[in-house]
Amino acid sequence: MHGTHDVAAGPALWPALPVAAVGVLYLAGVVRLHRRGVRWSLARTLAAGAGLATLAAALLLPRTGFVVHVAGHLLLAMVAPLLLALAAPVTLALRALPPAGRRRLLGVLRSAPVRVLTRVPVVLALELGGMYAFYLTDLFALAHAHPAPMALVDLHMVLAGLLLSVLLVGRDPLPHRPGLVGSLLALLVAAAGHDVLAKVIYARLLPAHAGSPDEVRLGAQVMYYGGTVVEVALAVVLMTAWYARTGRELARERRRAVSAAPVPAGRPARG
Repeated sequence: MHGTHDVAAGPALWPALPVAAVGVLYLAGVVRLHRRGVRWSLARTLAAGAGLATLAAALLLPRTGFVVHVAGHLLLAMVAPLLLALAAPVTLALRALPPAGRRRLLGVLRSAPVRVLTRVPVVLALELGGMYAFYLTDLFALAHAHPAPMALVDLHMVLAGLLLSVLLVGRDPLPHRPGLVGSLLALLVAAAGHDVLAKVIYARLLPAHAGSPDEVRLGAQVMYYGGTVVEVALAVVLMTAWYARTGRELARERRRAVSAAPVPAGRPARG
């Protein structure tokens, strides 16, 4: 099955067009806020640029071998979503949109489907289920034989990875984001699922006909160790945000305690 291994040796440029459009919209929102005299975090803007650049690079990466393919999907499903979650695009949209657009966006965010999609079990099922289905079934060969299924797979991986990153470390508000313990448990489950998948690929030389045994094993190692690096980064960002949030809460409590304390009476004047 030679075609499965050599598909997409020269990818078209069209996948980068929607990524560029998102970048233009993000910058337009930043400019709109600036004209109103509202400052927007430079770090968030840089995160958006880096995330979109990573996404475009992954989509344009020639998938001429299994190792390159795995590296591209790591960028699509883990690195780019982490950076985009830190860019707070929903918060930017809510601040930059006119009132009517803001109300419509809030209606979507508060809708039942979105609330279901952002639940921890659903996010984990989409993230892990999609990867297992792709690498351990005939979907891998089908996607490499036809551009449309591959585009759908890429879209699923980006959105599932973005859901996971937003749930764990996103800077946008989320009504039912888990606490620190719940987030760490979700990250642990996701990391364990990724590691098991990489080990299955290594041991059983799956997907079938993806390349030579050495190439498949190397791709599995890239998946295992590359995924671990991103998962450690997620844990660091998660703990850093928790530490900063806890520090702010303690500072507010101290200020409230100081303001509520009785003012000591002055010393009586000597006669």
